[in-house]
Amino acid sequence: MFVLATALVALDQLTKQLVVRALPLGGQEIALALGFSLTHVRNSGAAFGMLRNFDLEVLGFHIDGTFMLGLLSGIVALGLFVYMLRGGARQPRLVRVALGMVLAGAIGNMIDRLRLGYVTDFIHFSSGSFSFPVFNVADMCVVIGAGLLVIASFARPTGADSGRVSTGVRAPHPTGLEDFPELPPLGGRTTTE
Repeated sequence: MFVLATALVALDQLTKQLVVRALPLGGQEIALALGFSLTHVRNSGAAFGMLRNFDLEVLGFHIDGTFMLGLLSGIVALGLFVYMLRGGARQPRLVRVALGMVLAGAIGNMIDRLRLGYVTDFIHFSSGSFSFPVFNVADMCVVIGAGLLVIASFARPTGADSGRVSTGVRAPHPTGLEDFPELPPLGGRTTTE
C-alpha cells in the first residue's frame, strides 16, 4: 500500500513539474488522442475545480477554499495512513490498492495546496460539446481508488483474501445471517419427512 502510494505521489509531482516547465500557464492545449489534451491551469478548488470560490469567516479568521481543502486533504491522508498502519494489511488486495490510490491522491494535491496555494491541473478531456474539467494524476488516483472501493464492497472474498485471519477464526458471514435457520426456496414447497 505504502509503496504504491509513494510511487503515485512521485508520479503526480513529477508530471506537475514537467507541465509547469513545458507548458505556459493558460496557453494553447496540446491535442493527444481520443479527446484528451494537455493544458496548464491552476486550480484553487477541489478535484475538477469544485469549491473554487469557497470563502468563510469563522471567529474573525478568514478561511479560503485552498486552506480548507489542504486541511481536509491532510485529515483524509492522516486517517488513511493510520487505518493502513493499524489493520489495512488484513484487507483484501483490491481494498489495499484502492486505499493506497486514495492516499496518494490526497497527499499529491495536499503538497501543492500547502506549498503553492493551488493545484496544477493539466489533463483535459472533451468530446463534441462536452468538456470535462481539467484534472491531474492525483485526481485520477482519488477517483479510481474510490471506484475500486465501491467494486470491492460488492466482491466476495476468495483465496488468500477469503476472510480467514491468522488465528484460524473465520470472519462473520457477509450477510450476518449465519445464526438464522435456512429458509425455504421462494415459490417452492418444502416437505419434511
